[in-house]
Amino acid sequence: MNIIDNITITDTMVGAGTTIAEPSAGETAWASGVAYAVGDIRIRATTHRKYKCAAVHTSATTPVPESDGTRWVDIGPTDRMAPFDIYTSTQALATGSLTYVLKPGYFNSLALYGLTGGQYSVTVRDAPGGAVIYARSGFLVDDPLGWYEYLFTTARPVGKLVFTGIPIRPAAELTLTITAAAGQPVGIGMIVVGDYIPLISDEAQWGGTQYGASAEPVTYSYIKTNDDGTTSIVKRHSATNLRASVVMPREHADAALKTLQRVLDRPVAFFATPAKGYEGLNVFGIASSSPVGYDSFGHASININVKGLI
Repeated sequence: MNIIDNITITDTMVGAGTTIAEPSAGETAWASGVAYAVGDIRIRATTHRKYKCAAVHTSATTPVPESDGTRWVDIGPTDRMAPFDIYTSTQALATGSLTYVLKPGYFNSLALYGLTGGQYSVTVRDAPGGAVIYARSGFLVDDPLGWYEYLFTTARPVGKLVFTGIPIRPAAELTLTITAAAGQPVGIGMIVVGDYIPLISDEAQWGGTQYGASAEPVTYSYIKTNDDGTTSIVKRHSATNLRASVVMPREHADAALKTLQRVLDRPVAFFATPAKGYEGLNVFGIASSSPVGYDSFGHASININVKGLI
């Protein structure tokens, strides 16, 4: 079991190479002296948030939307900052190509969620405009399970990726690009940049995630069966919960417990194994309960439950 303890990204860390400006092509900035109707949506670059008008009014210099809960409702991040909230379902969207340039300081890993597009490219330089120290690229589709799937079915998209082993530099620059055919949508739901932390030290001679780990799809759609037997479905977002058991030498249990205590109230990336074919066991969420068992003189175990976020 591994964790990516993410760095909080601010607007000062997002470089000029970002292809989504603020406001983006589909957004309008709030301004004073404007008559607003119920349902109007405006953004505030100072907070990087979107606000929906809840009452007809003409705006004054003050209060601004973030300080006016009576007339404005916060409905989420701006397009530019959408990959840096706590939800993988809030995507930064574009067509054809989408690029983020980040300067997060020290980091050694990257996890991406809510991906839409055809190909990805990840490049890390030792400093802005410096030498390339890490590079990965590929297609955002799974390998087909057989010839029938290859010839006759739609390719299964890859929605999340994990990159580890990134060399550490104090002023590293990360460039992430998602591309698709001209006019086709591209998107990024979550960018997690941070510290890769295995629950079991590399010095351990044995241990790891046991077979039987599970991924549980969870829907938040509203489903109602009416008296006449018909069903009403209101489509909402879904998430994936993770359950896994980890065994380790007893002398590593204290360090694993302290690692989990650090992130109990924080959403981070959990993945049971980086091995190919276990994408379902990669979840961004919060550890809801993680009891550590000091089972015997030389043996310890952890039952990890992660509540995935939408």
